[in-house]
Amino acid sequence: MEAQTLAGDLGSAMGAPVATYPTSCTASNQWATTCRSGSSRDVSWVWRVPETATYSFSTRNSNFDTIMEIRNYKATNEVLKCNDDTGDLLTSGITLTLIKGTQLLIIVEGYGGECGNVHLNIVKR
Repeated sequence: MEAQTLAGDLGSAMGAPVATYPTSCTASNQWATTCRSGSSRDVSWVWRVPETATYSFSTRNSNFDTIMEIRNYKATNEVLKCNDDTGDLLTSGITLTLIKGTQLLIIVEGYGGECGNVHLNIVKR
């Protein structure tokens, strides 16, 4: 049975990790990311920007090769940024300067069909 893709609303929480998902292997494939998109299962969260600032989002400590995309939650066809790899080949990372109150849809999927334990990290720069 496939779990719903939307793992939850994080409010304005931050942390490393701010959220985990036990295994994306049971998730659905709801989103097609714009960088290296495939048929991988994905997990997503809603997050609201707590204050106007620059934030870093990453999948550090996830145990598989991730792709992360951030979209405008109110208009999900509006992609703010997508990333396959940062420095190491398993971690995705995105840094954005954002306006307070903006709601984001953060999507994490596996590269090439990979899946595993997802760690989502959000920190203010």
